[in-house]
Amino acid sequence: MRKFKTINLFIIIILAISLSLSGCNSKKEKNEIKVNMDEEQEINQVEIEEETREEADTKEELEEKEQEQEENQEDKDKKEESPQNTEKPTEKVETVKDTKDEPVEETANILKIEGNVGNELKLSLSDLKAMESIIFQGEYYSINNYGTTNHTKFKGVNLWELLDQESQVSSAATKVSIVATDGYKMEFTIEQAKKQDYIDETNPDAKFPMIIAWEENGEEYDSEEGPPFKLVVGQKEPGDVNKPQWVSNIDKIIVE
Repeated sequence: MRKFKTINLFIIIILAISLSLSGCNSKKEKNEIKVNMDEEQEINQVEIEEETREEADTKEELEEKEQEQEENQEDKDKKEESPQNTEKPTEKVETVKDTKDEPVEETANILKIEGNVGNELKLSLSDLKAMESIIFQGEYYSINNYGTTNHTKFKGVNLWELLDQESQVSSAATKVSIVATDGYKMEFTIEQAKKQDYIDETNPDAKFPMIIAWEENGEEYDSEEGPPFKLVVGQKEPGDVNKPQWVSNIDKIIVE
């Protein structure tokens, strides 16, 4: 009887161990299943996020392409309209150019006479050319500060006759100043301005007045380079250095 109990006890122990081992394996399998499910969920979540990103990127690319297409269409529309738009500005530019070209000589390059005179004047080149009775032509001899000499042909109007006849110089006037656009100025007494017999030391028979010239050696001065008026004066006596007294681009004549 004791032997039979011992065997039963042994069998019970073996069964308990078997059940225990079976429970551990089952628990282990459950844990593995749970781990696998968690991994699958993570993988699925990652795949969903990647798909979401791809969809967002695709949507953004589509929007950018649509915007580019719209911009290209706008540029195309502008180019198609541009010939019509450029015609009007061209006409305006030509109109402005015409209005500028016409008065260049008449308004931009004016010889002004002012000061102690009865009639202050603003004269264009055309005005001077119209004063045929006081136009003078001659070949003036010059000496500069370095002793260089030259003969130059000029055409212009007699300075004193211009001042006396056209501007009516006051009897109280004592001097005349010739002023260039750059500020260069020469002053002469009224007697010097009146003088009609300046000389050329190489030609004793030649006599010259002071003149306001617009033509030199057969060519008129370029009005784009400044007022086309130049004071020219001969020599007072042999050896007189007269070239520095020649004033180019005259702006005004002031009588005082």
